[in-house]
Order: sequence, then structure tokens, then C-alpha cells
Amino acid sequence: MSGKNAHLANREFYRGKRVFVTGHTGYKGAWLTAILHELGAEATGYALTPPEGGMFAHMGGETMIHSVTGDMRDLAAVKAAVEEAQPEIVFHLAAQAIVNDCFEDPHYAYETNVMGTVNLFEAIRECPSVRSVVVITTDKVYENKGDGAVYVETDPLGGIDPYSSSKTCMEYITDTYKRSYLQTAARTVGVSTVRASNVLGGGDHVKSRLIPSILSSIAAGQPVELRHPHQTRPWQSMLDALNGYLAIGRLMYEEPERYSSQWNIGPTRDGIREVVWVVEQMQKHYTSVEYTGGVYIGN
Repeated sequence: MSGKNAHLANREFYRGKRVFVTGHTGYKGAWLTAILHELGAEATGYALTPPEGGMFAHMGGETMIHSVTGDMRDLAAVKAAVEEAQPEIVFHLAAQAIVNDCFEDPHYAYETNVMGTVNLFEAIRECPSVRSVVVITTDKVYENKGDGAVYVETDPLGGIDPYSSSKTCMEYITDTYKRSYLQTAARTVGVSTVRASNVLGGGDHVKSRLIPSILSSIAAGQPVELRHPHQTRPWQSMLDALNGYLAIGRLMYEEPERYSSQWNIGPTRDGIREVVWVVEQMQKHYTSVEYTGGVYIGN
């Protein structure tokens, strides 16, 4: 199904559906909140307090979703929120998602990403209304052989840093709960993990990410420091990734056994570009000069 057809099918399907979103106050979560609101879903979100300066606050997200403030590490609170919402479809986006933050505080990363996922599934297995569960991980869960290969869903997993490792653990937890509790003789729930590549879109406030760091440098008149300018990344639109999440949630709701799996969401090969390519695209809109240690972009 093409992206356009999937969008049209999603628009019809989600109207009136009860949807539970963890991490709805984050970058992707705020976008998903806005889309579910537009689609007419009855959405509940569970997340930490919205980050200062983030998109959720700027767009008035509190008016678009029933927003519950809570920590994924709090089992009782997660269970209470799921029980109250009685969702049909669950999107699990809540996570410690900044690679450097995970490296600096691995204990918090594992508590949130690993035990937070366990807590959610504990709530789901006690909630009979749930029919479809989409767990968002990352394309960094694959064992990186350093050969520049484009990984497919059947390639071996093996993140070696706390971020990638904790996300890999989420994959195994999801599969365990699916096999042990959610796809049995007594119950069939659609359950998938989704491994998305690098997304680009408005509203990203995390200064360590590429686009915000470039824009901050422009505003400050400082050089853009690129840590790995010639590393390649699979860049895609935020909207394409979210459209894929919604499509998987819909398809599993309709045919849970057929569509429960692991899914990569990323661009075609022409979207795999070096980091410096992104800078070059932005340079087309600003006057730029070379600067020792980076690229200076000024107007």
C-alpha cells in the first residue's frame, strides 16, 4: 500500500478509536498527538511533564488529548492509566531516546526503556480491550558490522551502547509478552516492534540533534560542529514514519496474526545521505563560509 493510500485508510480507521500513547509529550509523541486529534481518535497520553520549549506545549497539546502525567517506571500508575483509558490500540513511544544521555546515565536508561516496557505490557495483559500494540524502537538495534549494509528485519540484533542495548531489550520483551500472554489460545492481540530511521520535522527542541544544533548555531553566529560529517544516515520525514506506525497499528487490529512482526520504516536508498549533506541543503538558504572545526552558516 502506498503512503497516500495508507494515509487515507488511517484517516477512516482511527475516527472514534480509543488510543493510548506513551511518551505523547515528546518530539514524536507530540506529532502523533496532533495527528490522532486530526483523525478524530479518542486518545489518552501517558508521559512525563512536557519539556520546556517543546512542541507539545507550543501546539496546545493538552487540548488535543487526555493527558496523564506519569513515569513509565511506576507500575501502579501505568496500570491505572491503561485501565481508565480502556484502549483498543497502544503506541509505546516513551523512552530515554537521547544517545548521549543514555551513555551518561545507563541506569536510568535501562529503568525507563526496559522496565518501562515491562510495566506497559503488564498493564496491557490485564486490559482485555487492547487489540493492537505498536512498540517503537530504533534502527540502531541491529548488530553493527561496520560494512555500510542496509539491514533488514531478519538481521541479528545487538546494540552495544546503553541506548541501542536498551532498545534491543525492548525488542525481546515485546516478543516474550506476545508469545507468552497476548497471542495464545485464549487471546489474540496484534503486537509489533517498529524500527524507524532518523526522522526530520519541525518542533524538535533537543539541541544535540542535527537540525536543532544547526539552527542554534545560525542564531548564535557560531560554527556548526559536526561530530561525524561523513557518516551516512537514512533520513526520512517525521510524517512518513508516523504514517507507518499508524498503518501497522491499523493492520494488526484487523489481522493480528498476519501483521504482528518486526518492521523497518525508512526511506528508499536515495534517502541515505551523509550528515554533511543535510548541512549543505540548509546552506542553500543561508550564506555560508568555511570555518575551522566546522561549517559556519550566517545570513
